[in-house]
Amino acid sequence: MLLIFSPLLSPRLEYIFRLMLNDMLGLSWAITVNREEYRAYPGPKLVYAPAPVDEGLFMEASGMLFESQLLPLSPEVGAMQGVPVIFTTDNPGSILPFDPFAAAFYMISRYEEYQNHHTDHFGRFLVTESIAWKGKFLNRPIVHEWAGILASRLLQHFPQLTMKSGSFKFLPTIDIDHAYAYRNRPLIRILGGIGRSLAHGRFGEIIERGNVLAGRSADPYDNYAYIREVHDSLGQRVLYFILFADYGGNDNNIPVTNEAFRGLIRYLDRDRSVGIHPSFSSNSHPSRLESEYSGLSQVLGHEVTLSRQHFLKLSLPITYQRLARLGITDDFSMGYASHIGFRAGVALPFPFFDLSKNEITSLIIHPVTLMDVTLKDYLRLNTEKGLEKIAETIASVKSVNGEFVTLWHNESLGGQGRWEGWRQVYETMVRMASS
Repeated sequence: MLLIFSPLLSPRLEYIFRLMLNDMLGLSWAITVNREEYRAYPGPKLVYAPAPVDEGLFMEASGMLFESQLLPLSPEVGAMQGVPVIFTTDNPGSILPFDPFAAAFYMISRYEEYQNHHTDHFGRFLVTESIAWKGKFLNRPIVHEWAGILASRLLQHFPQLTMKSGSFKFLPTIDIDHAYAYRNRPLIRILGGIGRSLAHGRFGEIIERGNVLAGRSADPYDNYAYIREVHDSLGQRVLYFILFADYGGNDNNIPVTNEAFRGLIRYLDRDRSVGIHPSFSSNSHPSRLESEYSGLSQVLGHEVTLSRQHFLKLSLPITYQRLARLGITDDFSMGYASHIGFRAGVALPFPFFDLSKNEITSLIIHPVTLMDVTLKDYLRLNTEKGLEKIAETIASVKSVNGEFVTLWHNESLGGQGRWEGWRQVYETMVRMASS
């Protein structure tokens, strides 16, 4: 066991020690603030403090983990053997030239998002404002790399320490923003759709709509049997996030009162696999979130515990505070719509740390690694380049034995129109991630 001396205990310190030492490294450890206990311990030990307390192993603490308030931090990005690092030190007595615990906490807590309020037109934190983008390490699970550096240095000094790495996991998730393209929509919306198709000269859509409504063709968004078939053959669980909201603005799914829509939701909820996709409008109208949550729970016959924000719109800490109050236990919104990568620097689930209250919460965050719309619409990749990016990302997550969470849509899995060829991309991705 590794004994760590720290001059203070704090929620931040205990949180990040547990996450890095337990979850990432599988290391047995304990912490003490008692100098005599530390000095008397005969086994591997480490001082994590602003200054050493004896001649033993010492890591200089930046001090951020001993604070309880938000400070105006702007850490600079340095490098250690080609690895970007933050919270650097030039103290020659420290075993590392940076503080990996403070660095990891800064990334995982999303410290910068509490301080930087530059947003895009949807009100989302801009990836270009993040330290990962500016430091050119967004596509690296950087906190895992820092944990690996720490592990190597500890083993150099204490080869008797044992560590256990986790195992790679693949978790496919599907957002259902539009359950059907043409079916089960009110007459006024059907007529409106025909009008838009006419106005833009998309006569093929009018013919397709007519064939679907007449029962001559399948609805292009009705791909649920296909999704089940792809994953059942591999014994995989798929999570579905349902937009269960009133029509308007950026929220335009099937009416929540439609019986076919409700039946679909129950069909998908094997092993409680359905979560809520809170509407875009619920961000500014919290009462709508409560209404959507209670309505979906009623349809399912049990309380919903999973969520993902529509448009991946997060406002920290308020979004997570609202979800936790509802009874959500796991959220899958931690990612950027515009870029693939590691928004929090990690590829594993972690408890949300509420910086506004300086406390660990029970809400578990599952970072999203990549999304179909990111590949095609934001990055403008074709299917070949999209697969290359997917393969790179899978390799990155596998290299740290992380959790690979994908976000796809039932629309893109139709493989028609603008999504032609992307069904094959999805199938290849599933095989690569499952091998």
